[in-house]
Amino acid sequence: MTISRRTVQCSIFALAIGMAQAAHAQTPQAAGSDTSANTGAEIVVTAQKRAERLLDVPVAISAIGGEALAKQNLNRISDYFDRVPGLQFSGQRISALSLRGVTTGGGTGPTLAILVDDVQFGSSTGGGQSPIPDFDSSTLERIEVLRGPQGTLYGASSLGGIIKYVLKEPRLDKVSGRVEVGGTHMSDGDQGWVTRGSINLPLTDWLAVNASGFYRDDAAWLDNANPAAAKSKDTNSRKVWGFRGAALIQPIDNLKFVLSGLYQKQEAVNSDLAVTSGGVPLRRNSSGAISYQPAYGDLTLYALDSLNKSKYQMYTARGELDLGGAQLNSITAWSRSDNILSNDVTSVFRPLFSLPISYGSSFANGSVSIGNADYTHKFSQELRLSGQTTLFDWLAGGFYTIEHSGVNQSLYLYDGSGTLADTPYIAAGPSSYREYAGFADLTFHLAEGFDLQFGGRYARNKQTSASNVTTTSKAAPLFGPTRTQMVGSKDSAFTWLVSPSYHISKDMMVYARVATGYRPGGPNLESAVTASFDPDRVTNYEVGFKGNIVPGLLTVDTALFQIDWKKVQLQGTAASQLSFVTNGDTARSRGWEFATTLTPWTGMTVAGNFALTDAKLTADLPNLGTGGLVGRDGDKLPFTADFTSSISVDQRLPVNDSVEASFGATLTHVGERPGALTTTLATRPRLDIPAYTSFDLRAGLEMDQLWSLSFYVRNFFNERGVTLANDRNGTSVPTALYILPRSFGLTLARDF
Repeated sequence: MTISRRTVQCSIFALAIGMAQAAHAQTPQAAGSDTSANTGAEIVVTAQKRAERLLDVPVAISAIGGEALAKQNLNRISDYFDRVPGLQFSGQRISALSLRGVTTGGGTGPTLAILVDDVQFGSSTGGGQSPIPDFDSSTLERIEVLRGPQGTLYGASSLGGIIKYVLKEPRLDKVSGRVEVGGTHMSDGDQGWVTRGSINLPLTDWLAVNASGFYRDDAAWLDNANPAAAKSKDTNSRKVWGFRGAALIQPIDNLKFVLSGLYQKQEAVNSDLAVTSGGVPLRRNSSGAISYQPAYGDLTLYALDSLNKSKYQMYTARGELDLGGAQLNSITAWSRSDNILSNDVTSVFRPLFSLPISYGSSFANGSVSIGNADYTHKFSQELRLSGQTTLFDWLAGGFYTIEHSGVNQSLYLYDGSGTLADTPYIAAGPSSYREYAGFADLTFHLAEGFDLQFGGRYARNKQTSASNVTTTSKAAPLFGPTRTQMVGSKDSAFTWLVSPSYHISKDMMVYARVATGYRPGGPNLESAVTASFDPDRVTNYEVGFKGNIVPGLLTVDTALFQIDWKKVQLQGTAASQLSFVTNGDTARSRGWEFATTLTPWTGMTVAGNFALTDAKLTADLPNLGTGGLVGRDGDKLPFTADFTSSISVDQRLPVNDSVEASFGATLTHVGERPGALTTTLATRPRLDIPAYTSFDLRAGLEMDQLWSLSFYVRNFFNERGVTLANDRNGTSVPTALYILPRSFGLTLARDF
């Protein structure tokens, strides 16, 4: 891996000032927003489906607390992804998230799994294209990010790792709660506000309930120069609301049930997370390359209004029975995710519809929008038994899931006056995925401090995909005639892990880990290349160290890794702009992740992280003809920076016996990243997305440990950091997504 001198200097500087992130799992510091001087020794996580101290888990983990997210108005994963080492973000779908560089740019099935407690959210395949969930901090205990393949315990589509949302659980010990109201002002934008609340009520000595709810109206900041848009100023509105309720039933000491229901809804216009509608059009220089200068003005769109409505629900029933030497766990869940999004695709489809074989010159002044309605309805059941002895810890279980998902698409043609003229293409694409799996995990205590972990999982799945396409006579030359198709596929996989670890002391551990993961294959409906594609697989080799170097003063968490990726799944685009999936050859990602927390004096915490990642193809991509992706041995995988880092400094100061003040800052750097792989249809070179650095400030007062007032400034220097750029393979106007502009926020909260 070639690293520049500047990168090395940044790394040395970061290390010297105690850069990092609370040993990857200290809930406050990982988000860089809490000032508690927590050494991390007793942080408890559930990464391996049982409660363990962070320092006893041989996995690289980051964790972010719900309260920390609320204090800085970090409401969406796009707001804090650059603070988690090794996490890449390239859009609003789960398939656009990746860890440790394991991505070919989205459009295929996810390489990172989203878990809510122990339940997977969204589709295991690319069939549903589920949006990233936007769980409010009022429902969250913390977010755990596990890096490296987690296929043994968590199954399919966790090639790079998982993001696990841990929700608050009812408690029997006391009444407690929190109410909160906050406001935000966006520079050169408008205002937003949020209110949220949660309460825990023990009703009897065996029954407790927990309820939370919120409403958020995000501040808008994008303008729209298109005269057909409903608004020209502050056009990217977004409203989100929802609630969650849970009940803990514990009739006897060794038996408990937790019943939980969650509902959330969103309505947005011109979402800043959608590259096709929220993307700011860019200029080209004289050579045709992107200049990263806005074409219509700073943070200004030029598009038909894009409407987005989404909702998701999840209902779970979890039972735990303590059998003395073993514990039996059952998790039953049903979830539903529905998302509707319209986008302006005039620049992509107008050249096609203007061809003589289609609408011809009559469409020269027309416009085109696409409506996408995707959904995933999923049921799952997991049953596992675990226990501990003096010689070994063990866990074994079975898993079943059935999901129904799909993407329905329609193209709408408008004449020069903006009147709907035709709907030339309507497609319904339902699909199903059914999986059975069995898994086991054993950790042998071979000597004092020395453990050896083995794990394995065998899974079988069956998929079906259907397509019902309706085209008009004028569109048939482009998209084919009206037709119905149905295809299916089956495959199986065995994933495993081996991980020796040694505790140098109670709070210091070294470990090695070899783990595998896989992503299911599947059928193609409208393929220009092949009728189906195979599973792809990864093998991760990792060595790491985590521990309290100086108790109460310095913690360190670091890992070196290499991930070998075989039969890489790739999305291609045909001349009709319709997509297909096929397999490439091999790729690999290797890197170094480092984190440390320094608490040099009472109330002071210096925390952060850095990650060096080198992710690239290790074989040429196959020649797939028209619309296939182009890539050579040695080309970098998309959206992964060589160097990312985040540094936080926080100080708590007592004002008097009842009031405590806090001050803090976070500096985040994301290096230059390659854009999406291009296709054989491309007329422009592959993009390079520029590096950016953002700086946040915060301050707060806490009174009697009941009232708290928090003030923050995000992106203090109003940096125009580009998170994603898209050239649509050179066939249309390039666009870019940006980090939020400078914003000021104030939050008032009351705990009880």
